[in-house]
Amino acid sequence: MIRPRATAPLLLLLGACQAGGGDTDATTTTADTSTSTSGQVSSTTTGTGEPTTTGTTTTTGTGEPTTTGTTTGTTDPDETTDTDGAAPIVVEGLSVPESILHDVAADVYLISNINGTPTATDDNGFISRVLPDGTVDQLAFIDGADPEVTLDAPKGMAIVGDFLYVSDITVVRKFDRTTGAPLATIAIDGAGFLNDLSADASGNVYVGDMQVEAIHVINPADEPTLLFESSDLQNPNGLLADDQGVHVVTNGGTKLLYVPRQMPVVMELFDLEASSLDGLAPHPAGGWLVSSWETSAVYHVSADLQTAAVVVADISSPADIGVDTGRERVLIPVFTENRAEFHLLAP
Repeated sequence: MIRPRATAPLLLLLGACQAGGGDTDATTTTADTSTSTSGQVSSTTTGTGEPTTTGTTTTTGTGEPTTTGTTTGTTDPDETTDTDGAAPIVVEGLSVPESILHDVAADVYLISNINGTPTATDDNGFISRVLPDGTVDQLAFIDGADPEVTLDAPKGMAIVGDFLYVSDITVVRKFDRTTGAPLATIAIDGAGFLNDLSADASGNVYVGDMQVEAIHVINPADEPTLLFESSDLQNPNGLLADDQGVHVVTNGGTKLLYVPRQMPVVMELFDLEASSLDGLAPHPAGGWLVSSWETSAVYHVSADLQTAAVVVADISSPADIGVDTGRERVLIPVFTENRAEFHLLAP
C-alpha cells in the first residue's frame, strides 16, 4: 500500500554541473512501499556524480582515432551465466564513457563517450559500437568530429525503432540507428543538464534533467513536454520507463523512485542506503540493477522491493549501466578510467 510521507531534502548535485536549479514551486507527494533496508558493500570510496576528468584519443592524419578496444576474459558471444565466476570482458581505449546501451536488433553495444568535460560544448563527443565479445567494431561510429554531426558531451541513449536518441547537455539528438546519420536536434525548454534517456513501448522517450530536477517526455512526433519538476527527484540520474511512467534513481539521494505519467507524483519505492546513484537497468531475472559511485558497486533490487544485493563490487565510477538480457550481463561504463566492463550476472 502506498502511503504519503514527507518530502526529502535536496542533497548532492552532479559534480560536473554548474550551480543552479533544483528548487521548484511544484507540489508533490512522495510514497514509500519499501519494507526493509538493503544490503550494501562497506567500501567508502566516494563519487559525487560525474567528474570533469578529460579523456583523450589518438588520431591519425585522417582524423580517425587509432585507439582500439581490447578484451579479457570470456569472449563467447553465446555465453550464459557462469556460477563459477567468469572474468569480465574489458574494453579499453574509451574516452570518458558515460552510458552503454544494447542495440538488440544489431546485437552490438553502443557506448557514449563524453571525451572531455560533461558540460563542454566542444563538439568532440562520440558513440562507439562494440561487439558482445568486446571487439571494438567502430570506436567513433557517430563522431562529433564529422562536419555533418554535432555531438558535444553525449550521455544517456534510447532506441525507438530505427532511431537512436542521445542526450547532449541541453538538447536531445536523434540519429539513424544503423548508419549513425544525424536526423534531428530536439531542444528541451529550460534544460540545465540532461542525462539519462529511456523509451517506453509506445515510442515515448523520457529525459531526465539533473540540474533543474525535472523529467521531460518526447512523443513519437519528437515533441517534448515537461512531465514533472520537483526537488523531490533529488537530481534524477538513471531512468527506466514502462507503460505507465518512469523509474528513477537519485544522484543526490539513495532512492529508487517512480513517477507515473498520469497525475505525476514522486513515489519512493526503495532506499538503497547508498548515494551517488547513476545507472538503472532491468535485471534479466526481474527487479532492477542500480549503480552507485559512493559504494563502487552495482546492486540488484528485487522485484518485490524487499532486498538489494551487490552483484558487482569494487568497480569505481560505474556510470549509466546497460544490460544484455539474453547473455545475462550487466554492461558497465567505468567513467573515470576510460574503459567498459561486461559482467555476467549470478542466477
